[in-house]
Amino acid sequence: MHTKKVMVIDDEPAIHRLLQIILEGEGYLIVGPEEPGEAGSTLSGSKPDLIILDIMMPEMNGFDVLRMLKSDPETRGIPVLILTVRNMMEDMEKARVLGADAYMTKPFQPAELVKAIRSLSSNHSSCQR
Repeated sequence: MHTKKVMVIDDEPAIHRLLQIILEGEGYLIVGPEEPGEAGSTLSGSKPDLIILDIMMPEMNGFDVLRMLKSDPETRGIPVLILTVRNMMEDMEKARVLGADAYMTKPFQPAELVKAIRSLSSNHSSCQR
């Protein structure tokens, strides 16, 4: 069994670091772009098992990134968890329509995040077999 790789696409360094601490403590390997705009090139080099994606970012919003991920045959099957401060029903619905697999709002409980990631990872693994 290989170590699950999680890509974090978030423009806030503090959130990126917090997620890294939480997830590495659970045995996940964090991969990802230094800047959210570099996600495409990072994906081609290190395909993650799951992506955590923020919506509100300066250069490209998360909805655009999600649309790009789900339209590309190479990345469409990677589960995407939206993690954002936006808690409007319209945003949740838009994310669902665009293909997000889960939606959580900040602030979040680390245990709930880990539970969601495990669920997405196990659902994705069983679908791949």
